[in-house]
Amino acid sequence: MPRGLALAVLAGFALFGLAMAGWGVWDIASARSALRDCAAVVIFDTSALWFLALAVLPLFPALARLPERHHSALLAGIVALALLLPAAGYLVLSQQATTTGRDFTPPLRLFSLQELTAPPVAGCTDQG
Repeated sequence: MPRGLALAVLAGFALFGLAMAGWGVWDIASARSALRDCAAVVIFDTSALWFLALAVLPLFPALARLPERHHSALLAGIVALALLLPAAGYLVLSQQATTTGRDFTPPLRLFSLQELTAPPVAGCTDQG
């Protein structure tokens, strides 16, 4: 495969990764907003946390520009970032749930792919 075509394929995957990460950010922001605004029921799918990891895909074409001796360091950094982004999303969302006094059912966990709901709590009325 010619180098230009390979980089074009990587760029396509990078754009896909950014789009999916944007979707994850939007889903997390929507859940946080619903928690903050006392929505009657907040529904959240934990796969949105892992969509954040796809934001690292644009870093892979950088491997083509670096000398081979730096590939292992960049790859280790990419993997670490791919694990840290979902963890950061988890911390942000769980902190918002704790602040508003709501608990997700089943409990919010990073290493699960499931839909969760956060029922309303006393003292929180729907404003929307």
